[in-house]
Order: sequence, then structure tokens, then C-alpha cells
Amino acid sequence: MIKHFAATNALPAFRVKQFNLAYYQEGLINFENLSTWPKPLRESAQKEIDLAPLRALNTLESADSSTVKVLFETRDSKYLEAVLMKYKDGRHSVCVSCMIGCPVDCSFCATGKMGFIRNLTASEIVFQVLFFQNLLRAKDIRISNVVFMGMGEPLLNLDAVMEAYKTLTDPDKIALGSRHITLSTSGYVPQLKKLIATDYKGRLAVSLHAAIQEKREQIMRVAKIFSLKKLFSALDEYVGKTNKRVSYEYILLKDLNDTKEDAKALITLLKPRLAHVNLIPYNPVLGVGYERSSKNKIFAFKKYLDDAGLPNTLRITMGDDIKAACGQLAGKSSS
Repeated sequence: MIKHFAATNALPAFRVKQFNLAYYQEGLINFENLSTWPKPLRESAQKEIDLAPLRALNTLESADSSTVKVLFETRDSKYLEAVLMKYKDGRHSVCVSCMIGCPVDCSFCATGKMGFIRNLTASEIVFQVLFFQNLLRAKDIRISNVVFMGMGEPLLNLDAVMEAYKTLTDPDKIALGSRHITLSTSGYVPQLKKLIATDYKGRLAVSLHAAIQEKREQIMRVAKIFSLKKLFSALDEYVGKTNKRVSYEYILLKDLNDTKEDAKALITLLKPRLAHVNLIPYNPVLGVGYERSSKNKIFAFKKYLDDAGLPNTLRITMGDDIKAACGQLAGKSSS
């Protein structure tokens, strides 16, 4: 954002630092308020730098106040959603979108039903975080985590995602630690290898949802292109390079991937690896025929993993009453 303006206007480094402090840490929304800059410079910047590439149209809060979903409009009149999750342990995590719509078309996901509209820019991605940070500033609360788990496949917009990652972790900007950022992918192997070759030091999550190839193909179209064998070859390379544990997202779908056979396959696949499983009760999506597994089935599945010593967490569903939970973001202007 500031880089091009600084270069074309030969700004000294201290002017850039003044901007970064005001915009990324103090909530600057208008150049008139950037009092450390002289008026002519402020007026010039006002014409060239878009401080708010997204406009918040609608805000919904869950009944238990744990989740806030915001519908944003882009400058070209497209719509996307992002979510703030407030945990009891004090964490405040933003689930950001990296696309408008999604080309992956996972069978359980509302975003996939939109199709792919366009990628978001790095500025549009970062602004989602800044919006929620500014919302919390009055309460003296800072965003603690960012997860690329909203609308879109991060690896298919990798350049913008990596630029946003660098802004989020820049000590002169948002200054989040790398371990507080998680990128989630459905498993695009060439792009995953490209990520491995970068200096990304954040966490990695994989939308797995089945450890049996045929079932994964039924749930996720990408599995027909990149098999479990190909995917785990790349993931093993990632773990070998970073020695970091990979999180595996596993949405439990009634009578499809919640059986003892599925649990055994998951244990066989992940027990030898540095892995953690996030078990997610399915969140209903209009027009999709899946149902949530019963509580008994969910707890039985978890017990299989526990007994085998496979680290796992049963995720608490947050925001499903405002369609802000996993797989429910749809970017509708009528939200």
C-alpha cells in the first residue's frame, strides 16, 4: 500500500514508519488525522492510497456473543465475509477470506456453491484484520490470531496471501508472531510445494475430511486431481523441512465418514506422522444433503482416536446461528 507511494514520492524512511504506526496499529481511517505528515503530503496520499479497500455493509453477532460476522463490499461491488471468534481463554481470532467465492467446490461448503468470482488483493485481505482490530481497540483488546480459513483456497491466491502474511508479521505493521497465523488448504500439491519453498513460518492446516481415497473424492473434488498419496508426499516434505505439526480438519458427516472404518483409516494415515486432528461437527448449508453426525457417533469417533493415541480436538461450533461457522460463508449481499 505505502510502498509504491513512498517510492514515487521519494519518502524518507521515517515517513513510512509514521504511516505504518498510524494505519496498522492506531486505526488511521483518514489522512486528515495523520498529524505527523505535512498537509500537502497528506493531500497527495489521500488521492493515491486507499485506506479502506472494503466497506462493511452488515454485522451479525451470535447469540452467545462469541462470534461476529461481517459482510464486506469491495470497490468493484463484490461481496465477501470474514469472522471474528472470541474464545473463553482470551484469544481473539480473525478468519479471513482470500477470494470472493471459491473454485474448489467442496460438496459440503456454501462458499463453493458461489463459484469463483475473483482473488482478493493483499490489501483487501489485511483490511479484514484491521477492521476487527479497530472494532476491539476501544476495549483495549488486540487480535491474537489470524486463520486463512474463510472464503477461498489460499494456495490458489498464494502471491497475495504471502504478501498479506508478511504485512501481518511485520514488526512495524501488525506484528503478529508467525505461530499465530494458520493457512488452511484443501490440498493443491504444486502450490503446496511452492509454499514450502517460501519463507512461510506460520502453521499449516489441511482440509482432509476422509482418510479413504474414494470417500475423499466424494466429499472434495480436488481429491480426484491430487490423491492422498500425492498430498502426503508433499506434506511429509513440509514436516521434514519445518519439523512443525500439521493440523487436519475433519468434518463429521452422518453415515459417510464417521464410522469405525473411517477412524481406523485416519489412525493408520496420521499416527506415524506429526499430526493433530480437529474434529468438526458438520454445519448445515442450504441445498446440501449432508447431515451432522449424531453426538454418540461423534464421541465414539473421538474415542477411537483417543484410544489409539492420535492427538485430536473436538472443535466447539461457533457462529452457526449466524451462518459464520466452518463451510457456511457465502458472501451474500442480503445477509
